Amino acid sequence: MNHEQQILTILYEMAMAIGGEVSVRPLLTKTLQQLLYHTSFPAGLVFLDLPRDTGAPTIEARLEAAIGDFELAENVGRVLTLPAALLRGTNEVSDNPDLLASLSGKDNAYKTFLRLPIDQNGVILLLAPKPPRTELPLTRIFQPVMANLAKAILLCRHHDAYTTGLVTERDVAWENLRKVNRALKTLSSGNEVLVRASEETALLKQMCSVVVEVGGYRAAWVGYAQQDAQKSVRPMAQHGIGADALGKLRFSWADDEYGMGPTGAAIRSGEPQVIADAYTDPRFAPWHGDAIEMGCASVLALPLTDSDGQAFGVMTIDAAERNAFDEEEIRLLLELANDLSYGIVNLRSRAERLRSAERLYKGLEDAIQAIAATVEMRDPYTAGHQRRVAQLAEAIAIKLALPPERIHGIRLAGTVHDVGKIGVPAEMLSKPGTLNSLEFNLIKMHSSVGHEILKDVEFPWPIAQMVRSHHERQDGSGYPDGLRGDQIPLDTRIIAVADVVEAMFSYRPYRPGLGMRAALDEITGNRGKLYDEQVVDACCQVVEAGFEFK
Repeated sequence: MNHEQQILTILYEMAMAIGGEVSVRPLLTKTLQQLLYHTSFPAGLVFLDLPRDTGAPTIEARLEAAIGDFELAENVGRVLTLPAALLRGTNEVSDNPDLLASLSGKDNAYKTFLRLPIDQNGVILLLAPKPPRTELPLTRIFQPVMANLAKAILLCRHHDAYTTGLVTERDVAWENLRKVNRALKTLSSGNEVLVRASEETALLKQMCSVVVEVGGYRAAWVGYAQQDAQKSVRPMAQHGIGADALGKLRFSWADDEYGMGPTGAAIRSGEPQVIADAYTDPRFAPWHGDAIEMGCASVLALPLTDSDGQAFGVMTIDAAERNAFDEEEIRLLLELANDLSYGIVNLRSRAERLRSAERLYKGLEDAIQAIAATVEMRDPYTAGHQRRVAQLAEAIAIKLALPPERIHGIRLAGTVHDVGKIGVPAEMLSKPGTLNSLEFNLIKMHSSVGHEILKDVEFPWPIAQMVRSHHERQDGSGYPDGLRGDQIPLDTRIIAVADVVEAMFSYRPYRPGLGMRAALDEITGNRGKLYDEQVVDACCQVVEAGFEFK
């Protein structure tokens, strides 16, 4: 192979290596590997973002990649102080052991280097103990390669920043949803305790147990405000902390140091009180040592109020992590405390038991609405989709003469049927063009993700299963489980039809709304194949009778 052919081969292989990467670190590694292979230098280094030239004899530069020298490779990511004459300058092959002294180790004594500048602010150094034997014009051959590498680094940095942003957004969304979900599970289980409660002390103990065992919080206790001279707070029940240990602590709702903490402040104000860091917050000073000993880093105190809105006690919840309680979690737990207050008052009066069940359903519905709102905040183009699906599903269920409680469950399932989209990047949900196969498969996972989110919440209806199966089809062509026919519950078949009709009727980022006629043509054209026959017939009758989305 002559020199010209050899040079063309090198340039081609370098271009393929540079063009095949989308992230900075693999790009630099691949580039160094190719350079070492084609030049016969044994080691190579990459430095990026060199500081502005001030004329100083040395430069502090961050080592971004190193290959061929284990000692230098251990310094990747660190800032090294090197001679300016080594890092700055044009393409050059040089024998200069003095310049390379700071890079030579006990196993490697470098005397020769090849410097390849990357645009204006980076450089590649290839190192060797003696000049490699080659007839290639090393100072000229790689100039176009370095120009392409500079552009590739810029593109890869944009890609890395974009993917990092997606991961951060997803992690924040998941963490927020995790907090809401644990509060939701606590609320659901707590309200079940309320419905079965027949005695006040047992109710308080069971509620504290639910907060710790179901919600996963560090500790919980309930105290009642005493009308004594000290305005003390008497512990009535606890879980996660021993009764003796709690009894040794002093709490008050007076305007003194023992009443300035969250427990006393919640009773005085009638509002929730949060201590984000129980180890350092001055309001929690009397109990700093106890908090550290028991591992209670955050505290939430929720007032218990009577029918006149006057606080008679407090539920205090401790978490093991700092900043544990966000706004939505506090709202849900406050609803639990309000329900507990109602239960206490109800037990004392032995009346209006039916309202306990109503509050249970109301609490579950509010929680479901909160989850639905979390999804729609991330997908503004389909805001209201779940609510409209729930409306149509409810109308179809009524047309099929299902029992009222079953209809209620279908409506609630429709309200959160797409909750699993919380795990899909927002950019993908609102993408105006066609999704590729990878993006579509990721979106298809939302029904399974939604099931995972809701499966541990004990609803009176099979909401988690309805969420999982709302994309199943009569002929088995749906997902995620490929169910067919009667394997798909009727409730889910109703939501599936309502979902298709609303999706076709409404505007989407990738197309305008197709209208009700097109939606009905879709379900009637696939009646018995994709969609349940009686559900399709009921949907058409509902629409023909004047149904409209609100």
